[in-house]
Amino acid sequence: MDADQLAGTLIGTGGILGLAGTISTFFPFSVLGVLSFGLVLVFGVLIYRKRPEARLVAAATLWFAPLGGVACATVLWFNRSGWFHVALCDVQGSVGLFGMGLALVGAVIEHRGIRV
Repeated sequence: MDADQLAGTLIGTGGILGLAGTISTFFPFSVLGVLSFGLVLVFGVLIYRKRPEARLVAAATLWFAPLGGVACATVLWFNRSGWFHVALCDVQGSVGLFGMGLALVGAVIEHRGIRV
């Protein structure tokens, strides 16, 4: 597996985990998270297929992954602040943030041209 495939796999996995973490949360945050992590998933597929615009797509991932992560962090904040407490929101927010981290690692690998 070369660096492009590794980066694409990490970004795609991060997008899937991010979708799993935000798909059933509260309305404005679920829309933000689903759109952002949906794009991250598409970016991962494009990078995995070794497209010529892979570095540009990796740069876009560096924007959209944290944007989706904001939705996950907001869900965790609402859950911890005492407004309400749902145990599933802790799991969903954590999974989404982990997905964001994976996507960012993959984007840095691709954008910086790190060879593994």
